[in-house]
Amino acid sequence: MSACHRNRRAGGNEGERRTWKRSRMPEWLKLNTWRAANNKEIGKFLDSAPANRSLLILRTHLRPVDIYAYLKARFGAPNGIQELLRRDDSNNLIHWDFNIRAGEVDLYFSGHSRSIQVIVSEPMTDEDWKRLILAIKEDFWKFGTEKSAVTRSLEKFVRFQNKYVSLANLCADLHSDIIDAGAAEALPLSCDYGKDPTLFKEAMNRLAQRGEKLFGDCLKLRLLTPVMVEVFINMIILLYCNDSVRNDKAVYESFLRATIPERLSLLRQNCFAFVRAIDTTTATYASFMRIFSKRNFELHGNVDPLRERIETVYFDGKRPLFVEPGNHIEKFFEHLERIQNPQEAVKDYEDAHAFLHEIVECLDSQYRFHFDQVINDPFPGFEVNKRRPTRILPDQVVMSIMQGSRYDDELKVEW
Repeated sequence: MSACHRNRRAGGNEGERRTWKRSRMPEWLKLNTWRAANNKEIGKFLDSAPANRSLLILRTHLRPVDIYAYLKARFGAPNGIQELLRRDDSNNLIHWDFNIRAGEVDLYFSGHSRSIQVIVSEPMTDEDWKRLILAIKEDFWKFGTEKSAVTRSLEKFVRFQNKYVSLANLCADLHSDIIDAGAAEALPLSCDYGKDPTLFKEAMNRLAQRGEKLFGDCLKLRLLTPVMVEVFINMIILLYCNDSVRNDKAVYESFLRATIPERLSLLRQNCFAFVRAIDTTTATYASFMRIFSKRNFELHGNVDPLRERIETVYFDGKRPLFVEPGNHIEKFFEHLERIQNPQEAVKDYEDAHAFLHEIVECLDSQYRFHFDQVINDPFPGFEVNKRRPTRILPDQVVMSIMQGSRYDDELKVEW
């Protein structure tokens, strides 16, 4: 056989191999042939046995917003069966799904919050899944203009922590603990602990533990109550501030930096949801301002020994002469309780809530439901373009996974 003949034959074999590989490319990998499934095909896919299907959950190599924008750019609105089942809000287990056909192969994509479930109607190896994921990523570029247009059409929100909810919950727990503390336990009489010294030791431990927690709770509640109220007021401003004020950075920041009385007086003028101004003549308002007056004294680190005195003690040289007689240890805890004043801390907290109720009563009734939704949401959303907060996700955080499912970062492949 001549060298020329051998080369022609070898070349023919290589060409045959390339042709064979092209013909054997799986249908699901021919992304240019993908199309939206029709109702008949979707019904057939739903009725088919899942034995030969392959399922993978994507949580690492593709972002939900990217694949949703890509699929919508190519095939229009989601066409899966879940579109008939989902509620028109964000409180769904499956938020969107697409049924796609590639030749005779079905591909199903469903969005489960932060992950995407993908089903292919034929067996898939780990390497197959890798090829599909990389092919989709590459196809993003081919449909980049259309995909970007879909992304720009989406409402963009950022989630943030509602500090009012965190502070309100913390203050409510402190308020409950202070009330539940009850009165201080009296120490045993000398005749009792003379017979059994452990009675006195145990009573002392209980008294010390009660005092340590109670006085700490009182201090925290006293300091946090005014902060809670101020955050509440600032959330109202964030929600309902007029655009003319919000869009003028200097005016908006001046509004937020104003003293509490000034800020309250400007609410009706600067926020569109108010039907009347805050009434500054009520006893509730007076109690509220008293709370803030004490808050300013505490937060500025002021020290006034006469105002904060515990008791009076005389000295003759270095001999202390106490004015108040009694059990020295019990008096010590009595004095600490007097300065922390649990009853006053509780009253201030309750008065603050009464004033918050008066503020809400000044809102137009059409905004009350929306306000309740947002002010009680621990993590509301902030619409970036409109610059308004609102409730965007349910309180519960849930996820679902089918038995035997795998994630893309568990594939035994090299990326």
